[in-house]
Amino acid sequence: MTSSEKIIASQWHDLLSSASNDARSMLRNIARQQAGVLSRLFYDSLLQDPQANAILSSEEVESRLSASLQQWLVDILSADPEQDIVNLIAQQRHIGVMHSRVNVTIELVLRGVRIIKLALMRALLHGPEYDPVSAEATCLAVGLIDIAIEAMSAAYSRSREKATRADEAFRGYAATVNMSLEREKQRAALFDWSNRLLQDMMISQDPMSLSRIGQSPFGFWLRHKAPALFADREQFADIGYRIDRIDRTLLPACQKAMSGAAEDLRGATRTIVAEVEQIRTLVEALFDHLVHLEAGRDAQTQLLNRRFLPTVLSREIELSRDMDSQFSVLLLDVDHFKNVNDTYGHDMGDRVLERVAQLLSDNTRSGDFAFRYGGEEFLLVCVEQTIDQAMRTAENIRQQIAAQAIQIPNQGTLSVTVSIGVAQHDGHPDYQRMIDRADEALYAAKNAGRNRCIAST
Repeated sequence: MTSSEKIIASQWHDLLSSASNDARSMLRNIARQQAGVLSRLFYDSLLQDPQANAILSSEEVESRLSASLQQWLVDILSADPEQDIVNLIAQQRHIGVMHSRVNVTIELVLRGVRIIKLALMRALLHGPEYDPVSAEATCLAVGLIDIAIEAMSAAYSRSREKATRADEAFRGYAATVNMSLEREKQRAALFDWSNRLLQDMMISQDPMSLSRIGQSPFGFWLRHKAPALFADREQFADIGYRIDRIDRTLLPACQKAMSGAAEDLRGATRTIVAEVEQIRTLVEALFDHLVHLEAGRDAQTQLLNRRFLPTVLSREIELSRDMDSQFSVLLLDVDHFKNVNDTYGHDMGDRVLERVAQLLSDNTRSGDFAFRYGGEEFLLVCVEQTIDQAMRTAENIRQQIAAQAIQIPNQGTLSVTVSIGVAQHDGHPDYQRMIDRADEALYAAKNAGRNRCIAST
């Protein structure tokens, strides 16, 4: 057992030992009588959630899961002080790992458990008059379920952390793939499938011989290898949708057209060719994005990608604690940026963002971290700087940006300003609090007239 599990086991034993025989007996009887009802309430709650519905079915609940939950309830609520708590801990560990493995989130489990506890309380306290044994049994039931869930949650968290590390390691491995070679390989695979399809449509006498793109080398790569490279990318989902549309809708239409008029076949062919071209364009965009993403840079400004911000800030908080030093963050926003886009066009807006990013890089120290935070917002982590030092840095950046003249093609020049909010780490371990304080200071700067720096109080 882990050290935390040993603590839980000791507290579990103490909880059972402190309860009276009457309370334990009452709870044991209620558990056996109500286990089926409680299980049904739990899974009715889970199956109402779309996330749980994706991995559970009512048939599976009826055939296997309901009985397992009923047994869990009886085991937990019928335990006595002489029982081997180590086995109960092991049971919770197994359940927690299993929930992690099948991606049943812990909040769904907690929601169902809350419903179980409420139903148990109603069953134990149903009488019109106060009964001390019923009250004690109710407290015992809540305590036993909570401590079991605590053990389960600890195992769940450890399992999720392990899975996350493994996923990161695999993504790290995937990042070592030669992206130029991989791009060319998948270009060729997509071309080979579309070329073979066109040949089959022109010369084959068997409409059913048309091969599905989902079963081609490109389809296998997209389904099994690409997710490690392109997870959480909108284009990736779009490609999957288009492949499914080709296989389920467009290919059957082509098969039907092969035995009909030539014009119908040409129309069906053009539709598939257009869809394949869209897939090719989306794949190219994914590879283009990946080059910048894996390098850790925002594609447009070349500043650090925002996804690395939690890693950097968590590390700086740890260093600040270990070294007893300070650090601060600057949150910058380009003033009236929408007007720039509306007046001069998005190309000019992009040029403004790139120039601000360049000035931000030029006027910060090598140990600092400059991020594209989103849209026209930037974030600078000023390491080993107090709020006063960070304010001087912010003011210098503000002045440098305001002094720049950005060339507008055939229209002279444009100057922009920035508003800056500054916050110093206050010792709290949650870095989001510091970002929120910088954001509040930024809005104060904008409300005060823009083109100024304000420190968080």
